[in-house]
Amino acid sequence: MIVDRYIARSIIAGTLGALLVFMALFIFIDFVRQLDHIGTKDFGLTEAIMFVLLGLPKRLYELAPSIILLGGLISMGAMATHSELVVMRSSGITVARIIRSVLQTGLVLAVLVGLMGEFIVPHATSMAKTLRAAAIEDKVLVGGEHGLWARDGNRYFNVKTVMPDMQLRQVRVYELDENRKLKRASSARRAYFEDGHWVLKNVRHSDISETGIKTHSRATELWPNLLKTDLFEVLRLDPQDMSVVSLMQYSDYLEENELDADIYRLAFWVKLFTPLACLVMLLIAMPLVFTSSSRSGGTGQRVIIGLLLGILFFVFNRAINHLGIVYGLMPVLSAAIPLMFVTVITIFLIKRIR
Repeated sequence: MIVDRYIARSIIAGTLGALLVFMALFIFIDFVRQLDHIGTKDFGLTEAIMFVLLGLPKRLYELAPSIILLGGLISMGAMATHSELVVMRSSGITVARIIRSVLQTGLVLAVLVGLMGEFIVPHATSMAKTLRAAAIEDKVLVGGEHGLWARDGNRYFNVKTVMPDMQLRQVRVYELDENRKLKRASSARRAYFEDGHWVLKNVRHSDISETGIKTHSRATELWPNLLKTDLFEVLRLDPQDMSVVSLMQYSDYLEENELDADIYRLAFWVKLFTPLACLVMLLIAMPLVFTSSSRSGGTGQRVIIGLLLGILFFVFNRAINHLGIVYGLMPVLSAAIPLMFVTVITIFLIKRIR
């Protein structure tokens, strides 16, 4: 329908405008923070720019509901100011029909936000941390989709997955001789740090010499040196930066070992509810638009309202999340209460639209 397409274009344009404003703001703030580090070892201007850009998806994802709210207020507010909503209602299009069109567009935006949180944020955040560590601390050689690469003398380590509690998955170690030739390649399915040493499971060694390759395996091995533990402060992803799949797998692992998994369960549910929060925050713009005079206020006023509501929701959401952990509330409830509260208020305000 023509109205659906027109509303969709307006909301998308408004959201893109809000997105560009937040992007410019975050890039400026984060770049200024890195100015003191430029010139430290290999951390130059290029590395600073890359670090800021790689950290941008996390910033935008955290404030995605607020950005979409602001975009909805700007776009629908502009339609109200130009009496387009009045014309639509005069031609027989009901408020419910307009809201349905808004929901359709919001659903698309919510899906995009969910995909960004699942696939872009974890990889970009990991790459940003490894880039900075490699340039400033000389600790990490390569990070990202190929895993972690680190060096200790003539040994090179590759770890496919680094878990938050220093659990390593798919570990490979390459040892070189004095002539820089490969003399041993080792692999382990997983490794973990315990009692001052590394415990490797399902280990396989391949010794390489002029006479050939000899292979032998062991179920368990103790290594005093594998990776320095201070690397994990650099590489560890915070729960909110992990993907939904990783959070679910790691939470299950903690619970199977009778460890506290509440923080990761909470991050899992917050991650699931974030796209829904985007949808609800877009909806809350509707009563604000319809109940105000079509000629009152301008873009500046709507921007201020959007920023205040967005900040309020962000702070309220984080406060309830942390209070839930402190007082032992179920993680799903800690994540759902802010969204349920805003949803109830939104439905109440929408019903008052005339």
